[in-house]
Order: sequence, then C-alpha cells, then structure tokens
Amino acid sequence: MNPIYFISDLHLSSVESPITKSFFDFLDNKISTPTSLYILGDLFEVWIGDDDDSELAAVIQSKLSDFASKGNKLFFIAGNRDFLLDKSFAASADIEILEDPCTITFNEMKIIISHGDFLCTHDSEYMDFRKQVRSQAWKDDFLSKPLEERKQIADDMRDASKSASKNKSSEITDVNLNDVDSFLQKERPNLFIHGHTHRPDLHDLEYGDYSTQRIVLGDWDTFGWCLKLDANGPDLFKFKIE
Repeated sequence: MNPIYFISDLHLSSVESPITKSFFDFLDNKISTPTSLYILGDLFEVWIGDDDDSELAAVIQSKLSDFASKGNKLFFIAGNRDFLLDKSFAASADIEILEDPCTITFNEMKIIISHGDFLCTHDSEYMDFRKQVRSQAWKDDFLSKPLEERKQIADDMRDASKSASKNKSSEITDVNLNDVDSFLQKERPNLFIHGHTHRPDLHDLEYGDYSTQRIVLGDWDTFGWCLKLDANGPDLFKFKIE
C-alpha cells in the first residue's frame, strides 16, 4: 500500500520564492509515487479568481497537472486565503476540489480532513467574516469586479487581517477545543487532519469508549511540513526550506 500525503498553508506568493521552489522539489523528490496528495487549504497567499493572469497561477497549474499526469491524484480543500479557487483552475491543474470537512477512507480508517478554520469559533469576528465571504452573493459580486480592483481589495483585506491578528491572543486564533471535542464525538473518525492554525502537532484524544487523534499540519516558512500516512500510521515530518 503506497502512502498518501497531506499538506497545507504554503501561502505561495511568487514563482521565485524559496517556498515555491521547495514545493516543486517536494513534488519531485520528497514523496513516494504514485500517490494521493491532499492540499488542505491556503496553497496560495491569495486567490482572486480563476481568471488570475499572474505567472504564479500559470506555473502552479502546470506543475500540478504534470504531477497528476504521472499517475498521482490531487485533492484540494479551500482555505481562508484561496476559497475562490474553482472549477477552471481545478480542470487546468487536474485537481479535485473537496468539501470542507470531508471524510475519506484509508487502510480501513475513517479520516476527516479540513482546512480547520470552521472550528476557530472563539474568534467571532473572523467567523462572521468567513460566513460573509463564503456566501455565493459575496463571491458573485467580488468576481464581477475587474481583476486589478480585486487585487487591490485582496491586498487591503490581507493587511487588515494581519493587523487584527496582532491584537488577538493565541487562544482566540486557535481551534475551540470544546467544539473540537463535540465534533469528534459526533463524527467518530480514526483521524482528524487539519491545518490553518500553524501549530503542527499530534494530539491523542480519549472520549470514554472512543479514542482518536487530531493531527495539525504546519505552515511552510522556515520549514516545509507534511503528513505521510501509510500502513504503519501517521508520520508528521518537516524539512528545511533553503
């Protein structure tokens, strides 16, 4: 049984960045193929629509399509930075877009995967914003604007988000553990894998007659992070970004 892999929070912003180059090296050299790769959101620092004419958008689509052409399967769950990524990009990149959260099966295990931000309910301001921008009405209105205007709006929103985050405690920006407990006890997966919080770790959880593991993926910055899952279980590993 070949392993499968999970990554998130690369926040790709330019073709020449070390993170983008490390991502290409990851696809070419750091995973066993053929495989399935699940990208759990925030592949891009920002995505303003599938008509994005940037060099980065074109290069990433080409690289993912090339990876898929070698017998690999690609899956994507939207993050808070790239929730506008849609069918046109998916077709060009040969990647399948999944709902959030999504249940998959591997080695007879029930696995729930997610970007993870739907559980950040301590941050009511963020949850209100998330509800607004994920609505079809907001998306339709935003995507109807000229590309340059969308770029400026996205820049302004990102700056506002960074400014607001500086004034929020680490507890507020993390998942709500009470909501995590309720979600897991209801769904009862063998594994729950998510990103978003940039707090890579493996959490063993016990709920009476039921036990599970919550695995948090890391963001790509000084290191790249990946979860490898095979018959021996999960392996959350990191590698230096040069």
